[in-house]
Amino acid sequence: MPTRAEAKALLDEFTQSDALRKHGRAVEEAMRAYARFYGISDAAEIEKWGIVGLLHDFDYEQNPTEDTHLHVGQRILRERGYPEEIVEAICSHGDYMKIPRETPLKKAIYACDELVGFIGACAKVRPSKKLADLPPESVVKKLKDKAFARSVDRSYVYGGAEAIGRPLPEHVAFLIDALKPIADEIGL
Repeated sequence: MPTRAEAKALLDEFTQSDALRKHGRAVEEAMRAYARFYGISDAAEIEKWGIVGLLHDFDYEQNPTEDTHLHVGQRILRERGYPEEIVEAICSHGDYMKIPRETPLKKAIYACDELVGFIGACAKVRPSKKLADLPPESVVKKLKDKAFARSVDRSYVYGGAEAIGRPLPEHVAFLIDALKPIADEIGL
């Protein structure tokens, strides 16, 4: 399996946007937290979950449509020797890929991607602009404002919480807590 350093190099090769790199890093950390939530203690397995999070959008900048995003990425990942489990998990976060989310890994990437981005948007409009000052209730409330962070697909946020079987406020609070240790690194 490729290392985390190799995965980061792949992300950097295909993603020039600092914001998209930070999003990958944030989802990586969220995925590591969910691996532990699911009772995983093996370091290599936690690393695998992190790599899925880090690379989930690595091809998005160059392939931003449903016809290309993930379709191009899966080919590249396979060419670079990524295990099928990682390729399939990454691809499963897009509904349009029609990959069943029957494993905790696939459910977690689906549950983390859009919500991590939305949490970041919510933190940036706080007076302090800090994740540390973001109450989960504020995130849940902002989800109802369709004009706020318009690009976030709310169906993924609600569907993700349902997929992992957690109430949305609990899922939001969990992700905020997971991201706090890396808040400076991801600009929150």
